[in-house]
Amino acid sequence: MAIVWRDQMSVGIKEIDDDHRRLVSILNDFEAAGLRGAGAVDEGSLRTILVKLRRYTQEHFEREERLQEARHYQGYEENKEQHEWLLYRLDELVERYHAGQLGEGRAATAELSVFLKSWLIDHIIKIDLKMKGKMG
Repeated sequence: MAIVWRDQMSVGIKEIDDDHRRLVSILNDFEAAGLRGAGAVDEGSLRTILVKLRRYTQEHFEREERLQEARHYQGYEENKEQHEWLLYRLDELVERYHAGQLGEGRAATAELSVFLKSWLIDHIIKIDLKMKGKMG
């Protein structure tokens, strides 16, 4: 099931909220590509989306950290550590996915999709929402 952006997910900082919406869109694209059609999963499309996700996630984290530093956000260190861990975890799971260690076809895509959605939503809700009203 696709992620639907809700106002409760907004941190109140346009650049960050725009990035989060874009990340949600990329995750929804991944899920849709994995479920499309009755036949085999289109590995090429999924790989392209995962590369886009990794690249955009890195860009978003860098942008968010720059904003936090510029605004002297007190949760900067916690957020930076979370970003490093999330990128490590994303790389690890995508590598396992490409190596076939998550299973085959739709089952693997579904497992990776569940992880990616919880990964993003948990980060927004548990870490990023702490910024709301604290980045002046």
